[in-house]
Amino acid sequence: MGVERIRAIQDFDAARARAFRRSLRTILTGRAQRLRSIEPVLRAAGFEGRAFGGVQEIPVDKIVGSVAPDAKASDFDPAFLPLNRRTRERWTRIYQAMVEGDELPPIDVYKVDGNYYVIDGHHRVSVARNLDRPTINARVINVRTRAPLAPDVDAEALLKAAEYAAFLDITQLHRTRPEARLECSRLGRYDEIMQHIIGHRYFLSLEQKRDVPLQEAAASWYDHVYHPIAEAIRKHHVLEKLPGWTETDLYVEITRRWLALSKEGEPSGPDPAIAALLAENAKSWWRRRRKIQLLG
Repeated sequence: MGVERIRAIQDFDAARARAFRRSLRTILTGRAQRLRSIEPVLRAAGFEGRAFGGVQEIPVDKIVGSVAPDAKASDFDPAFLPLNRRTRERWTRIYQAMVEGDELPPIDVYKVDGNYYVIDGHHRVSVARNLDRPTINARVINVRTRAPLAPDVDAEALLKAAEYAAFLDITQLHRTRPEARLECSRLGRYDEIMQHIIGHRYFLSLEQKRDVPLQEAAASWYDHVYHPIAEAIRKHHVLEKLPGWTETDLYVEITRRWLALSKEGEPSGPDPAIAALLAENAKSWWRRRRKIQLLG
């Protein structure tokens, strides 16, 4: 038995041992023990279409899941560590080929919002990760979704993507205003935004003396309501002052304060509402700091 063959078997056994230790930790934390599947991702974000992206070198650390059926994907854990001893022969052959510089065929992947999901080539990805290879050759199929997805797709992120996809499906803003990125960091806010669009549609229909379609009203709302507030957010550098918020989060909070100021008979509009939001945040920050000082 050659030296590289022995080393390949040893590395496989060590990788499997790491997978076992990780599985014990995941049982305690309740996290996934198997490779992430793309199916719930596409259901949540809303599959729009696919296009061949060519053969290219892709970052190994951006390969996050699988397109394969559960039976195949269950051979690896979320870090592409091997779980089953029966894969050792194939894994070690690929290991030897990579170490010896043999040319391997490119893997096949779906690319979704900067992350990659393996169609074919799970063993090659597993070995490449084990050898700390930064890139791997791949045939890339670009997949479009209505809603964008965060790099770390957990259960909450999937729910947010599902909400956003449903919102886009109704409003069609991803088609009528493709530049719009209305991403919320918290669940439930798209319902509130939909109420804004429905209200805008009502007044637009009165003004134009016709029944304005919802998709047309959504585009008009984006142009005449959302966009001016977004411009005010950028003018006052609110995103820099309130890290962790998205522009759409701020839109929702600013419109709430705009309405409150108007009801109180105070000067209203985007600028006063932004000032009120920043003042409230500053007060809560000082309260938190004071509490920490007292506890300390």
